[in-house]
Amino acid sequence: MEKYKKILVAVELNSKTDKKIIKEVLALNKKMKAELFFIHGVEYISGYGYGLPYSPVMGAEMEEVLLQHVKKEMGKLGKDLDIDQKHQIIKIGIAKFIILEEAEKIKADLIVVGSHGRHGVRMLLGSTANAVLHGAKCDVLAVRLEDK
Repeated sequence: MEKYKKILVAVELNSKTDKKIIKEVLALNKKMKAELFFIHGVEYISGYGYGLPYSPVMGAEMEEVLLQHVKKEMGKLGKDLDIDQKHQIIKIGIAKFIILEEAEKIKADLIVVGSHGRHGVRMLLGSTANAVLHGAKCDVLAVRLEDK
């Protein structure tokens, strides 16, 4: 098995889904002793695509509230796993693009993503995992998540 030095782990900050991803990463990293980076993308909030009646200003306010919540949750995860704050990455944008950009930025050897895999032609992986797999310049581990 290849020795990974930097592993980027995409998390949803959902204890149920992240639990399995984190378990897999920690088991893998017992052997690798890699630098772990955790990333979460806060998707843009726009009412226009969904016919919702709020303005861009309201969307920005909601994004800020969501961002504060995400920072709090990422901080808890970092504390629980003893992950340095500089290895906790939170960005606003489309998750698949954020993951790929940060992987290149930190020179990740491996990206770990969860895969719900429940949408049409993307049934095997899911849209974010599929985009990361096909866009990454490093190895990708897709951890199958159960939908209950």
